[in-house]
Amino acid sequence: MVGFVLSAVLLLLALGKGVSAACEACPNCDTERISIEQGNACLNYWTCSGDTITCYYPSVANPGTFNGCSYSESASWALVSGPSDICLSEAGLNSKCEPGNDPYNDNTGCTASYGLVNGTNGQLL
Repeated sequence: MVGFVLSAVLLLLALGKGVSAACEACPNCDTERISIEQGNACLNYWTCSGDTITCYYPSVANPGTFNGCSYSESASWALVSGPSDICLSEAGLNSKCEPGNDPYNDNTGCTASYGLVNGTNGQLL
């Protein structure tokens, strides 16, 4: 009986931990500086298609437009298109798949086709 109870407790502990999710995330900001006081331009929205995520940041050089930075699973989440002097060289890992900048779940693919973030420093300039 003790062995059965112990086995049941261990099983419940194993099930309680579950499988941890892992998402690839857009970098919060790019390297294009808005101003010394404000810092860099930050994520406004993202798109996801196939195994590629594209992250959009407001352009300081061309107000009213966005810089697109694309990262691909097949390239180990390295930058595959976008201005290399502005975009970060690789996407980030969001280990908890929290909302906001998590377009790609490593287990299931795209979490959505697009998402709007529009946080601090992410608005049109």
